[in-house]
This record gives sequence, C-alpha cells and structure tokens, in this order.
Amino acid sequence: MKTTRDAKPGGRPLWQLLCTGLSLIGFLIFLSPAFDGILRLPNLVAMGCFLLLAAVFFWWSSLWRLLVRIWRHGWGKALLLASGAALLALLLLLGVLCARVIDHLHDVPKKPCQTVIVLGCQVRKTAPSLLLQYRVQAAADYLSAHPDAVAVLSGGQGSGEEISEAECMYRLLVQMGIDPARLYREEASRDTVENLRFSMALMAQAGMEGPAVIVSNDFHICRALTIAEKLGLEAEGLAARSLDYSRPAYVLREALALVKNAVFD
Repeated sequence: MKTTRDAKPGGRPLWQLLCTGLSLIGFLIFLSPAFDGILRLPNLVAMGCFLLLAAVFFWWSSLWRLLVRIWRHGWGKALLLASGAALLALLLLLGVLCARVIDHLHDVPKKPCQTVIVLGCQVRKTAPSLLLQYRVQAAADYLSAHPDAVAVLSGGQGSGEEISEAECMYRLLVQMGIDPARLYREEASRDTVENLRFSMALMAQAGMEGPAVIVSNDFHICRALTIAEKLGLEAEGLAARSLDYSRPAYVLREALALVKNAVFD
C-alpha cells in the first residue's frame, strides 16, 4: 500500500520526480552553448534525448504498464530485447568517444612547430565570441614563445558575421603585438574539415613547413586531430580553455560529431 512518504501530491514517487528533474537539468546543460552563440545539431539531439528521458520518468507508471503488455507477446520480447541491446551499444560507443575527447582536453605540443593553424569560431558582427578569444589568446602565447613560427588563421564569414573569422583573429593578434607578416588568413572555410583542408592548401602554396600545431578549444582538439590525420596532416594539438559550465555539452557534441565525420567526411 502506497504511503505519503512514497509519493508527492499527484501520485508520483519522489524518485520519479527527482529523475525527471535531473533529466531537465541535463537538457539545460546541453542548451548552455547557446549562451556562447553556438547551438549545433548535436546539441539539439542531446536536448531532445533529455526531454524524452524526462517524459519517460514523468510518465513511468503508464510506460511500464505498456512495456509489460508488449513483453507478453513473442514479437514484443524480441523488439524490446533488440531495442535494449541497440541502446546499450549506443551508450557504450558514446562513452568510448567521450573518453577520447576528454583525453585531449589538456593537449600541448610536445615539440616546437613552425606552423600554427588557429581554427575559427563564432564572430558576433565584428567581435569575437568568448570561445574564439580563448583560441586567439592561446595562439598569441604560442607565437610569442616561438618567434620563428607563422600562423594560418582559418575561418570564413558566416551568418550574423560582418567580417570573416580569420579577419577577426588577425585583428586581435595584431593588437596583441604579433607581427602581421607572420599571419596568413584563410577565409573560405565553413567547418572544421574545410578549416584544415584549406589551411593545408595555403600552407603548400606559401611553402610552410609541417608538422603543424592546431589551436582550438579543449573539447575540439580530439576531432580536429582526427580530421587532420585523415587528411594526411601531421599535427599536434594546443588546447585553449573553454567554459566549465558548458564543457559537458561540448564533450558530448564532439563525440556525436566524431561519428558524423567518420560517416560523411
């Protein structure tokens, strides 16, 4: 017999309401990149999954009764077992990929490189987003410590941007005291694959030496290095900082993006 300790008003047990609340917190975590001006498909997928999970917990009693009825049929058992196995495999895959992303959060080059590739990020009209500022600062620190190195600034002009991401980075680095002659702008790329492919073409045209140091935010380094390897570019990562509150969302986003890049690029 259910007691008042077991349920809140409305008949739902405390654990059910708690799990619903945690799922909604997960939704908000993956919404958080929107505050940086960045909201991509992997974030939307994760947000949808957490909303679905919240609905599952909130209506758990009704869902459980439905699952029990399905289980009583032979086809139902096969369907539920197959669905459970697929879900488990997906969670294991995401776990492995997230671990790969996390493994590169603190990457620094093991040896000096003559060429630096700084990957672009959101620009608001002519001002850099906070994530782009972190990338530029990491690049400026490296270039200051290695005066013989040159940099390819990679990023085109997207929606809501009045200048290219490469131009924005160029202006910031010059303001930080980096010699403009050391900076090369690649202004045609629209994503990470094009960032690296077009940067490699510019490197070849300008006679720049490899290997290269790829500068991006910490969560992005793993995917950038994976793409570089696929393109045949020898590279090391230099992880710029990111925001603590949004890092979990970005880590999962990058894990999903690794799958996308493996399948479509």
